Amino acid sequence: MALVKTGPASAIALARRSILSDPISAPAVSILGRSQLYAAQLPEAHKTFMVAGQLGWRDSMTQIYWLDQAIQAADYRVAAERLDALLRQFPNDENGSKLLALVSAAPEGRDALAARLKLKPAWAESYVTDVKNLPNDQLLQRVDVIRRSGPGNWACRQTSSFAQQLINSQNLDEAQQVWRMGCPSSTSEVYDGGFEQLDTTRPTTGFDWVLSNRGDAEISLVQDPFGHNVLAVEVSATIALPIVRQLVVLKPGSYRLTWRTPDTGATEAQALRVALSCGHDYADAVPGSAVPGRAPTFTHDFVVDGRCPARQLIFWLAPRGRVRLDDIALERI
Repeated sequence: MALVKTGPASAIALARRSILSDPISAPAVSILGRSQLYAAQLPEAHKTFMVAGQLGWRDSMTQIYWLDQAIQAADYRVAAERLDALLRQFPNDENGSKLLALVSAAPEGRDALAARLKLKPAWAESYVTDVKNLPNDQLLQRVDVIRRSGPGNWACRQTSSFAQQLINSQNLDEAQQVWRMGCPSSTSEVYDGGFEQLDTTRPTTGFDWVLSNRGDAEISLVQDPFGHNVLAVEVSATIALPIVRQLVVLKPGSYRLTWRTPDTGATEAQALRVALSCGHDYADAVPGSAVPGRAPTFTHDFVVDGRCPARQLIFWLAPRGRVRLDDIALERI
């Protein structure tokens, strides 16, 4: 209270009295160090925090002091260790984002943080979910840390909201990188082409499949004889409807889209059209061509230019149409 109300000088005296009452109290020693630091008594503060560190690392100000010392010495391994220790105790610390940004400012710091995150500390989830108010440079720092940590360290549930935030801030390439680090399910440009990860009980984010929510489009997941998911769709509307779509980030070039329509007659399968465009216009939708000898597989080739940074892959179904859709893949030619 003295530190806040009357400044560090009076707090130093009170902290010394507190230490005399309880010489091995880490919080009391830390308060003394903080008061000396704010009074610009730097050598004395350094000695005090050396003692505070020996008494234990649970005090947050002691962690922050040695974190700062490590950054000044460019010892990012120690800085990351101190920050990890602080965030393990206080995963939602109000200064967490600022301290993470300080360590992440240098490539060596991002390497060190990636090494700590591989250990799956309690603060790992908030690292990729508590990102809504971060400035763009800090978002990109976290992308790089995730990239350096490597695949297999993140659950799709954790990274999907981060990917959505990156999409919202127009960092589309980075959004796709983050998504693929946590949600790998396909080797093609389409995510989850077999609908094995589709969960109709939760909101869609990032590069999930988005299903039509119209009452005149009945969409459900059914299983084939091998236990794999297939999308079953029936449209009772009098107009063609966009039944399923996915955001895709593609570099300019030529691409081949393929899909299967199992347990669907040849005439019914022709009611399905597909678009890969910047908007949601049915005028962009085209029918597929049957692949000889691979029934019921269809294909269409698209040329992607640089008109928009991301495109919508949309399957449209004609009025009164009924199909089953599976094994969607998009490959660069």
